[in-house]
Amino acid sequence: MKKIPLLGLSFLLLISCERRLNQALKSTDKNLILKVAEEYEQRKKYSQAISLYEYANKFIVGTDEAPEVSYRTAYLNYLDKNYRLAAHQFKNFVMSYPKDSRADEAAYMAAYCYYVDSPDYNLDQTNTRDALKELQLYIDTYPNSDKIAECNRMMDDLTRKLEKKAFENAKTLYKVTEYKAAIISFDNVLSDFPDTKLREDILIYSLRAKTELAVNSIHRLQNERINDAVNSYNNFCKLFPNSDYLDEAKRLNNRLENARITYQNKENNINEAKDQSEDKLKSAEKERKNKIS
Repeated sequence: MKKIPLLGLSFLLLISCERRLNQALKSTDKNLILKVAEEYEQRKKYSQAISLYEYANKFIVGTDEAPEVSYRTAYLNYLDKNYRLAAHQFKNFVMSYPKDSRADEAAYMAAYCYYVDSPDYNLDQTNTRDALKELQLYIDTYPNSDKIAECNRMMDDLTRKLEKKAFENAKTLYKVTEYKAAIISFDNVLSDFPDTKLREDILIYSLRAKTELAVNSIHRLQNERINDAVNSYNNFCKLFPNSDYLDEAKRLNNRLENARITYQNKENNINEAKDQSEDKLKSAEKERKNKIS
């Protein structure tokens, strides 16, 4: 008896599976279709199982099997990492079968799929914001669920990602010396995320930006900007008296004080020149009147 090589055996099995899949996809026997779909599902051939369950839908509309197939299709798309599609299907399940015992779980899975589809902080965060909305919707809809704590944890995770994104954007503005825009952006991060754990880093970056803006400002705007930066320095020291950035903050404040001295000297020179100019005008006017008389 000849032995079939292992590679050949694998090929034959593949051909057999393909034939069975094609047979099911051409069949009108819902029992055969669902049976083959379950076989593929058990073998973790998710895409084939999904195709079969989707094909079976037209044969089971309005039957007791419809909710089961709908839920399985959504879950298989989740396992196959088709997260946005799975989320959509879980939401449709909840809307179509609100009284089903799995409605709570499906609503949670919809939110969870949005969560796992959230990208790294340095990418577009549209999906992250969608995930936050879906998780909040689940919490509002199922306030007594045992999954509330996990939803809150995921929301915290997503919020930290948005904080990081906003902070990094502000840092980029600082690095390219767009100090005015950077200061506004740092302020917005603190306003949008009042509980952020990045507050210390945000405030030192804001102080750096305000110092650069003040020191390099035109004269008529410099005093106000110096005062604003010094106020930021005092606030930083008050909030973080033991900060690792404290020495740097003090150096920045010294630059501000030196800039204040320079500003004041220039202001004195301007006022002195103005007084001298006014004196000259008065002298010229007096001389003119004397000549007339």
